[in-house]
Amino acid sequence: MNATQRVLSGRPNTQPSTQPKLPLSARVVDWFTGAERATYSMAGLRILFGIAILSFLASSAPDRHYLWGAGSRWVDPAVELRGWPEFLRLVFPKDNAVAFDISYAVMSLLAVLFLLGFATRIVTPLLLLFWVALSTNSVFLANGGDTVMRIALLFCVLANLSRHWSLDEWWRRRRGIPSIYPSAIVRRIPVWVRAAAHNTAVVLCGYQVVLIYVNAGIFKLMGKEWLDGSALYYALNLDVFRVFPVLSDLAWKVTPFVVIGSWISIWAQLLFPLLLLWKPTRYAALVVIMGMHIGIGLFLGLWPFSLAMIALDLVFIRDSSWERAFAWARRMRRRARRRRLARRPPSAPPVSAAAAHPRTPVGLVEDRTDAPPAPLTPTPASSPPPPDAAADQG
Repeated sequence: MNATQRVLSGRPNTQPSTQPKLPLSARVVDWFTGAERATYSMAGLRILFGIAILSFLASSAPDRHYLWGAGSRWVDPAVELRGWPEFLRLVFPKDNAVAFDISYAVMSLLAVLFLLGFATRIVTPLLLLFWVALSTNSVFLANGGDTVMRIALLFCVLANLSRHWSLDEWWRRRRGIPSIYPSAIVRRIPVWVRAAAHNTAVVLCGYQVVLIYVNAGIFKLMGKEWLDGSALYYALNLDVFRVFPVLSDLAWKVTPFVVIGSWISIWAQLLFPLLLLWKPTRYAALVVIMGMHIGIGLFLGLWPFSLAMIALDLVFIRDSSWERAFAWARRMRRRARRRRLARRPPSAPPVSAAAAHPRTPVGLVEDRTDAPPAPLTPTPASSPPPPDAAADQG
């Protein structure tokens, strides 16, 4: 039985492959130029980044002039020391409140379009420009989440972010065009160039995540509080980060939670590159890391940072893993539906109104002229009253 017959019969191929194994350099080139990788993950990154930027802009809207507008002129000397290009400061001018508000509204609109996946090839670089320009107006408001999103958005300019869960993909499907078909902007670029650019963005995002986690783990090893397991206790008791005081108090009072959480955060970040090499440990590392960032957002209120890091963690999930997860979810939904239908009591089939009240259609009235006439039932006539009754009446 040859290989083709073995595949068609469904039997596993136990014979060794006769094809020569490609060298490492050829496999790397094929990985970069063969097809776009992690398309579901990059679409999830786009959605989470859009939510993070929108939540940041919405929560800061009432104080926008004080944070980045005319009320933040006192930080100009520190901004000038950073060496940002002058044209970036013109996007959000501090001397014109109306122009500042227009730029703020435009950036909010770009964030919405980025979240929905509309014209992402155009919206992504524009959103990056506005995000960097807003950050340059005040150097004291930047945090880890802002910096991570600024770096990742630069990489995302090369990526295809609208392959799934986007208006661009919906519009292509509505017109009967496959989702892998590019937009008119990049249609003339060779396929292998587009794939190489997208996969380069995926690799750069993954490298940025690994760099962040390894550096964070090394710096935590230098802290005595992290080594003795008391670091989470101090973090949960900082007033500026106590979003839910009751929840924070419940957490730091559980000593095993504090100690184990401190140690896990060190070693999960420090060993993150090694855990990625094997599929079971990779999934375990992603679950632990994402759970840690959910805890940061829940206990410390740093949701933009948490969403940005969770979005970048997604790049380590392959498209095949996403598709298996979707297939499993569909099977579970069908199984739950069958169980729900099986628990319902049997009911009689519905009877239509025509069956309940049959009527003879017009034009099909049965001809009964040859049928014998029905016998007439005589109607009893009124009999005269008896003689005695007549005498009494007389």
